[in-house]
Amino acid sequence: MKNSPPISYIFSSSIELTRTCHQRCAYCAFYREDAPLLAIEELLIKLDELSRKEATEVVFLSGESPQEYPYIQIELHRNGFSSFSDYLIRCCEMAIERNMMPVLSTGYIDEFTAERFANAGCVVRINLVAASLSKDGQAHQKARNRNPSTGKASIEALHKAGVPYSIGFLIGIGETEEERTRYINETGRFCTADPYLQDVRIIPFQPVSGSEMSNRPPLPYSAVEKALISAKEVFPVHHLSVPPHLFYRFPDLAPGGMNDLGSVPILTGDPTHPEYPVPSIETIKARLEKINLVLFERGTNCTPAAINRPEIAIALQKNRHDIEQRNSSGLNLIDNDHCFVCGNRNDFGLHIPMKESVKDGTCTFSWTPGPSFQGYAGIVHGGILSTLLDESMAHAVMDGGIKVVTADIRVRFHRPSPVGISLKFIATRVGQRKNLHFARASVLLPDGTLLAEAEGRFAEI
Repeated sequence: MKNSPPISYIFSSSIELTRTCHQRCAYCAFYREDAPLLAIEELLIKLDELSRKEATEVVFLSGESPQEYPYIQIELHRNGFSSFSDYLIRCCEMAIERNMMPVLSTGYIDEFTAERFANAGCVVRINLVAASLSKDGQAHQKARNRNPSTGKASIEALHKAGVPYSIGFLIGIGETEEERTRYINETGRFCTADPYLQDVRIIPFQPVSGSEMSNRPPLPYSAVEKALISAKEVFPVHHLSVPPHLFYRFPDLAPGGMNDLGSVPILTGDPTHPEYPVPSIETIKARLEKINLVLFERGTNCTPAAINRPEIAIALQKNRHDIEQRNSSGLNLIDNDHCFVCGNRNDFGLHIPMKESVKDGTCTFSWTPGPSFQGYAGIVHGGILSTLLDESMAHAVMDGGIKVVTADIRVRFHRPSPVGISLKFIATRVGQRKNLHFARASVLLPDGTLLAEAEGRFAEI
């Protein structure tokens, strides 16, 4: 394993700023005309949460040129900004203040706008298309200036302004294989030596519900592999990635030149493709290890031109520390809001607000089990009760701001727990020995009858 080729990734996240967009690309269901602008107060809450979860990067998503719509102008003014560029710059500042690298995925950038971002500390993401596809029924029939030359103009504007950027080749939207290969080669000759180019992505089309191309089939594996090989030939030293949630066979692409997975939005999912769940790092790692590939985390900025910017110096130092810690750890404890008990992004979870139920080392909450959680008729399954006792004790221990995993628990059942009755859970932290923490918990009926109790030991990570 030590001699295996490494595959890198960025521990990323995404925040929607607005879906308002003046483009109408047929493969997109994300952008629209009437979406609101995220208020700065709401953005602050989201950034604080991502910072607590130690994300190293946040991708700010918006439609292209939303400021062309009067109601966006009104919302910008209400938030105290004279332009959308000023708003984006403030978003970047807020991310950097919380030690996260900002990435702007806001459509194509003109020369004037690029100059505004020169000192914003951000990386700008540009998605390129290999053909105009502007005829009736094609992908860009209703889009404005979405073609190969405008993508190239955005790259030129960013280079001239000294703004680091990342490029992605969107493939499978109707271009021919010849057009695809030729455009990748032309782009490589154009910017592969650019010190502001950070990484290169191959983005295979995947149909999204609500888009005009929702019935179009994705490219076969062979076509994606050919595109990747073409990119490797002209971008031989760059991070070259394929999004793991948009192409299930991503491990098989490593021999063709894939050495990276790019920005993996572990904490938030991908708002542009909500139907394609982002796999966890542990899942990705396990799939790569099956074919003798090693996974490691990297930072957003890859070249000296991007790294040596004074506005990101402090955040970059913190990022490097977090990345080194996670790479050296055998187990990455990442809260992506999919916990079965408390995760609000888990469609099949219990959605119990555990974090809000903790105070001064004690976790208290009530839960009413339905018939789906029974073992014998009318009796709550003991495994479910054990899960909740375990979770409540862990949260009581973690009230001190640490991360733990369960070392062992012992559960004693005193009476059957009835379905349909509110059950009260109380867990308390009771001691510590070095990195081992101790807790106790109990389950009660509304009248105080003891149903079950537990003791647990939790190892601090």
